[in-house]
This record gives sequence, structure tokens and C-alpha cells, in this order.
Amino acid sequence: MVGLLISTEGAFTPERVRRSKRPFVIVNNGIHSGEIEGKDASLILAREILITRSEVALGKGANLLIVPVFSCDAHERFGPYNRINQNGPREMGWRATANNLNLNRDFIKADGGEMKAMLRLLHTWKPDFFFDNHTTDGADFQYVVQLQVPVAQSQDGEIAQWSKAMWDIVSKQVEQDGFLNAPYFNLVDRSDPAKGISIGDFGPRYSTGYLAAMNRPAMLVETHVLKPYEPRVRATYSVVKRTIEACIRYGPNLKLAIRNADARAAQTRPGQPVVLEADLTEARRPFLFKGLEYTPIESSISGSKVAQWSRTPIAIPSFIRDSYEASLRLPAPAAYAIPPQWTEAIERAKLHGLRSFRTNQAVTDSFESLRFDDVKFPTAPFESRFMPSFKTARVVERRTLIPGTVVVPIAQPGAKLAMHLFEPEAPDSLVRWGFFNVVFEQKEYGEDYAIEPMARKMLASNPALKAEFERRLREDPQFAASPQARLQFFYRRSPYWDDRLNKYPVVRLSAEQLAALRRISR
Repeated sequence: MVGLLISTEGAFTPERVRRSKRPFVIVNNGIHSGEIEGKDASLILAREILITRSEVALGKGANLLIVPVFSCDAHERFGPYNRINQNGPREMGWRATANNLNLNRDFIKADGGEMKAMLRLLHTWKPDFFFDNHTTDGADFQYVVQLQVPVAQSQDGEIAQWSKAMWDIVSKQVEQDGFLNAPYFNLVDRSDPAKGISIGDFGPRYSTGYLAAMNRPAMLVETHVLKPYEPRVRATYSVVKRTIEACIRYGPNLKLAIRNADARAAQTRPGQPVVLEADLTEARRPFLFKGLEYTPIESSISGSKVAQWSRTPIAIPSFIRDSYEASLRLPAPAAYAIPPQWTEAIERAKLHGLRSFRTNQAVTDSFESLRFDDVKFPTAPFESRFMPSFKTARVVERRTLIPGTVVVPIAQPGAKLAMHLFEPEAPDSLVRWGFFNVVFEQKEYGEDYAIEPMARKMLASNPALKAEFERRLREDPQFAASPQARLQFFYRRSPYWDDRLNKYPVVRLSAEQLAALRRISR
């Protein structure tokens, strides 16, 4: 994997980059290597900084790291038939890695070797701004390029404010360069833009959502597949150049916003609500959609209409939804404690740059955690993992943290990342991605010859249990008709039942518990 670091002040180490007054910008390309105009655009820019020197001012104003191709093996799966929807180039790479992972769904779960390398880069070098260059499918329209910057409540407010102001400036400059652009939107109905468009927020499985959880601004650049390749490259070049210029011009404000955001995160206190997800509100504002005439054709093959657009430009009065409200706000703990056997989760915490320490003594106390109910699994994997759905219930119970337990304090710049990882209800938590699926598996079972005599003793000694069992027999015909369910009723209430089944092994620590663990772990 190759990165080109450009610094006219010789800032070629992470320490020198962080000490520099210049903004440090990473330009990431080829996360989907069939969507490759970013590679060409950013290398043209590098040539104009270093060789022709027509853009040397960018090199003097910012330190730049260009990743020409992130998904390297996908890039080498090269050919003319990799992107059926796309209008050039003649040949391009593939969407997924050599082991068929989509890296643009992998930022927080980090299954790909490429992503592990990217996370080490991000948390070692800590960019001030991050580009992710793509090509998008969808309805045809006049816009050559669409842009998205995180501005919802899942991003730090000061950084969101900076990003919005920057985007307003850059989008106008890119249009002046000759490239009509719009926010990265979804059409309610691609055949009728008058029905409205919406701009969603991205979770931390995606680049921009992940950078937001890192307290960093980022930009998603999406040129349109149906436009010819050359204007797509030129539009990407324009966006990258104009945004770097904005980062230089407003660099002091950018760096201050990042320092403030990191400081706020590092002061996160137990019980403080943290926004982990934001949804669109119903608020809408007028938007003049600059489209192309929709001319669908009847298909004898599919038996339905097939989308088609003429080259006739049209302007359609519509509306846009781009106002957000927090939809998942959870109280922070003082820390998370992860038992040492959960090595994959512990490795992810380290990859995401989170500070932690290990205990060296066993500690028994009443800890807060969760129980999972109504657990369901899909019939097919997504990005190699079976993602469960579930409901959660808070539990406080006696548990023993064994020596070697990993403790991740919340009061650090990565507080939001820690909560995304270890709060099961978060949209891209490790639980949702299947890292803890084995806790949903029952490992011991009771045979009828063992449970039957135990059940008789339980009924004889416990009138309340007997009444509950008889009520279930009367009111639940399905239960009454199932010998297995009837025996399971007693097994679940016996001391033989696995009390760890459907229990989250990670616990939330109070401030007092965290302080106690620090004292005995020194």
C-alpha cells in the first residue's frame, strides 16, 4: 500500500506533522477501485505541486498525504467489465478486496488487512481533514459531482459548523470552475424529483461517519457514473483543490475546532449523554432540482419500464430534507471493562487508538451490563458477518473481573469511538457486527430423564412456581403442547441454567469502580 507524503517544510514524521501550523490533509482514493477518478485527479494535483509547480502554493500551505489506491488487490482485478453502470474509463478495478470485503463498510469493524493499515495510519498521523473519493450510481441529472460533509449531531458541533461554512464556499467555487454540484442526496422517486430529496447521515462503518467519531472533518466526493470520465476527473480535481485551499485559508480555525473537540471528548463524564446516531427531521426547504428529462422505455425483457434520460436539461421545483435530530443518545460510563478472552474486541479497541490498561487482580463487585432478548439472525451474511437484531435490558449483577481484564476509560479524545464500539445499541457496535455472537448460543442442555425428577421437586417445594406453571398451561396452548418447552420452563429456573447466556460480557464501570481498578492495576 502506497502513500505519497508532500511537505515543503519537511514534516515527514507524525510528530512533525502534528506540531506544524499547516493543516494536514489525507486524500484517499480507490476504496472502491472501480471508482477511480480520485487516483488520477490527486496524482495530477501532485504533479502540479511538485513538477510543473503551477499549484505549489497548496504544497506550501498544507501538508498532504495522497493514498492513490486504498483497495490495492481490487485495483489489480483490472478490466473493462467491472462497472456495468459506469461511463468509462475503458478499464478499471473492482469494488471489493481480494477476499470480497467492501472496505467502505469496514471502518469500525476493521476486518480487512487494508483497513487495519488505514486505521493505524489515521490514529498515528491524525489528519485535520480527510477526503474519500468515489463514483455514484443512480438517476441521471445535470450534476457532475455531489458532496457530503458530516454536519448532524453525531459530529462535534464546532467541527460541524466549520464544515458547513467550508462546504458553502467550496461548492460555489467548484461551480465557478465549471462543475455543477449538489449535496450527496437520495431521491424519493428518481422518476419524479418533485417528490423531494433527502441527505442522510452516515454511521461509523463509512469513512465520513468514522472520521466524525474521531472528531475530524471529512468529505465524501461522488462523481456520477453516467458522465464521461474526463469531466469526472476534472470535477474531483476541482473539489480537492478548492477544499485544500479552504483548509489553508481557514486552517487556524480548523485546528482550533479539532483541539476543542478532542478536549471536550476527553472531559466526557459518567452519565453525560453522547449522541451516537442522528436522523432526518420532517423539516424541509425549497430546492430547485437541475435534472434531465426522464424518458423511460417499455422493456419486453423485464416487462416493465426501464429508466432512461434525455440530454434535455430541466429545472424542477422540489424540496430538500437536511435537518437532523439526535435519534440515539446514550449516557457515558466512566469506562468499559472487557474480559481478556474477548481478544478480537480488545484488538479493535487498540486499532481505533483507544487508551486502556489491564488489571492485575481479580475484582468482584456489582457491575452494570446488558441482557439481550428477542435475538434474531438474518439468513445471509453481510460483509462476511451475521448481524443479529435484539432488544436490550439493563442488568446490575455480581461479576468477577479476572486479572488481565482490559479497561477502556471514557475520558479520552476517542470517547465517542469507544461508545460506538462497546454500546450494543450503537448502529455499528461490535455486538451488531457479530463479534459477540457466541453469547447467544446455548451450550449445555438438559435431558428429559434429568429434568423430570428435578421439576417434580421444584413443584412440590415452590407453590408460586407451581401456580406460574399451571397458568402457562392454561393460557398458552403452544407451550402446553410442547414437552420440550414445558421441561425447559424448569431447566431455565434451576441452578443448572447458564446465567451467562444472552448476557453482554462487557461491563460499564462507575467512576468509583474505575478509580479502584486504577489503584490495584498500577
